[in-house]
Amino acid sequence: MKGPVMIFGADGYIGWALALHLGVRYDGPIVLVDNFSTRSLVKSVKSDSLIPIKSMAERLRYYKEFFNKENLIFEPCDARDPEQVDEIISKYKPEAVVHLAQQRSAPFSMVDQEHVLYTEVNNVVANINIMFSISRHSPGAHLLKMGTLGEYGTPGIDITEGDIEIELHGRKAKVMFPRFGQSYYHLTKIFDTYNLLLANKLYNVRATDVMQGVVYGVKVDEIVDDTLATRFDFDSNWGTVINKYVVQSVLLNELLIYGIGKQTRGFLSLYDSINALTLLLENPPREGEYRIVNQLDEIYNTLQLAEIVAEIANEYGINPSFRRIENPRVEAEEHYYNVEHKILPSLGFYRKKDIRDTIREIFDVVLKYKDRAAKMKELIYPTVRWKSSNEFRSELFPISKEYMRVLSREEIMKRYNVAD
Repeated sequence: MKGPVMIFGADGYIGWALALHLGVRYDGPIVLVDNFSTRSLVKSVKSDSLIPIKSMAERLRYYKEFFNKENLIFEPCDARDPEQVDEIISKYKPEAVVHLAQQRSAPFSMVDQEHVLYTEVNNVVANINIMFSISRHSPGAHLLKMGTLGEYGTPGIDITEGDIEIELHGRKAKVMFPRFGQSYYHLTKIFDTYNLLLANKLYNVRATDVMQGVVYGVKVDEIVDDTLATRFDFDSNWGTVINKYVVQSVLLNELLIYGIGKQTRGFLSLYDSINALTLLLENPPREGEYRIVNQLDEIYNTLQLAEIVAEIANEYGINPSFRRIENPRVEAEEHYYNVEHKILPSLGFYRKKDIRDTIREIFDVVLKYKDRAAKMKELIYPTVRWKSSNEFRSELFPISKEYMRVLSREEIMKRYNVAD
């Protein structure tokens, strides 16, 4: 890639890791776009990143010191504002745009009606703004949008990578694989998929729609020091299951298993997520093509993951027990799950990091910041239940109308020097 690459959501868990990886890999400009909303939203549920993360200003300074490069460029932008998005995309005319600028937590989206509204507006509007600005100012640019395997739900049949052929009354047709989102967050991803598919048909937006599995881990090769660390969330609202299990084993000496523990999903390490996204950027779809890619390494149920985490915990002198608790989600407790994923392997993708090695890295970090984690110990237990989301306003996690307000570029820059 020669032209600018733009990453919306570059301050986030995957966004910052990807920015580092691309910055080191290429000499061209990598434009980092964010409004720092994830930092605020995590704190709104009284949580924080386990690893203290630096401000964006510090991150860029340390990047320059470690790698002697200045190709990471930050641009303040609230992606909900079409004029701000237009201004940045017209300024750089990027060769590729990675869209990660979304509220990414299913539990957060299920707190109450206000959290549903925030999630729906934030995610759907940002996606629309980005794809329209690309079509106007950088036609032919590759839009790499982060979707989720959660869009598919658990349909009970093999999940295809792309269209599925159906037959009804003797007639056959190919249609997009059905979507069965099980949270309002997952529904926003489905809306994004259909909005992008229409933009592809109307405006020839070249797009890769990544249906990504659950990501875990704390590092990529370019995170050579904690000053360059990406965020690590472990609370019940923002953490993913493997990351949460490691913290639970260290702090509680037990693993909290939702229901019978047979909920099955696709997983991949942060290393593999970043390498897969890079490979897709380096191998874009044809001009005017819309491409769906299923991105995962392996499939596990939550009990199997708990057993692997417990096995690694034993190496650290920890022997956690298993405690089954009521599943706060509304989902099938046990189901068939098989996902086709051929495109990435066809491009040369292979698993970079074994799950056990990655879990060991997580243990090392969690033990290092054990005292910090202990201060947020009560946040490990689930607090949001899917069936309670019909409340208008939760007393537990009130969301200010301030979060609904679009931030100006000047306001975002005031957050530029603010670290956790």
